[in-house]
Amino acid sequence: MVAALIRAAGRRTMPPEDAYQQVLGAATAAFRKKSARRRDRTWLTWAAAAGIAAFAVALLLQWGPTSTQPPPVAMVARIIGTVELGHDGGWKPMTETGATLAKGAMLRTLAGGSAALALDGGASLRLAAATEVLLDGSRRIYLRSGTVYLDNGGSVGTGHQIETPAGTARDVGTQFELRVIGGALRLRVREGRVEIDRAGQLLAGAAGEQLEIDALGGVTRSHIAATDMAWQWAESIGPAPDIDGQPVTRLLTWVARETGRQLRYESAAVESRAASVILHGNIRHLAPLAALEVMLATTDLEYTLIGDRMEVRARTEP
Repeated sequence: MVAALIRAAGRRTMPPEDAYQQVLGAATAAFRKKSARRRDRTWLTWAAAAGIAAFAVALLLQWGPTSTQPPPVAMVARIIGTVELGHDGGWKPMTETGATLAKGAMLRTLAGGSAALALDGGASLRLAAATEVLLDGSRRIYLRSGTVYLDNGGSVGTGHQIETPAGTARDVGTQFELRVIGGALRLRVREGRVEIDRAGQLLAGAAGEQLEIDALGGVTRSHIAATDMAWQWAESIGPAPDIDGQPVTRLLTWVARETGRQLRYESAAVESRAASVILHGNIRHLAPLAALEVMLATTDLEYTLIGDRMEVRARTEP
């Protein structure tokens, strides 16, 4: 029926050209407008999605962990000889100073090697040859074997804890050396006081004391002077301060503490002179007394060692 009606109607009469162009223009404009609205909606959708993604990233940065690496607890201040760092179940050599160590770092020195670490908080930890330690923080160290020296800068109060297979040492404002071999433990106190907890047995060592604790818990006490030659290994690896542009008093104070001596000036005038003389150069890799000898040679000051005292005086002309 529909087909019959179409045949009966015959061919459609073509519209006038001007009417055709008018209708075509209107239809094209309507199509473009609709397409533009569709593109705008698509762009807004993508923009909204991007905004949501950015917001999610911001939340992750704000609330998620900022780093997978634990914060550093120490810095390698100086290395002599062969020093190795625990790495992927093995060991790799360390040759550069300035490297930071995170909690859990393992460090060992081989024969003839030594190292100095600057702990977070300002203390200095030094490792003698054939020593292995694990850093469980800047104030908690596991000494597995060998010898360490700790200088907490004279801070008062229990600050650091060194655990060993033979007992745990806690410092109370001090400089001290701790050595463990098998089940035996040796403590040397240069300044302040150190407490040792050995399986519930509490012991304390004061400045000038050496305690030797055998594997059975027997304790032998003896005297050790702050200027004893036994401390020289720790002095030789100690990191030197930057004295370029600093007064002589800065150098003298460091040398006196590193060598366990009391600093004295011949007179108030000499002390004033030491505070006004400015040094230039560096003493890196020099032992304390060697550094003092070299730097004072450029001034009109000199020093002499008298027992446990280091006396500074004006240089006398020959």
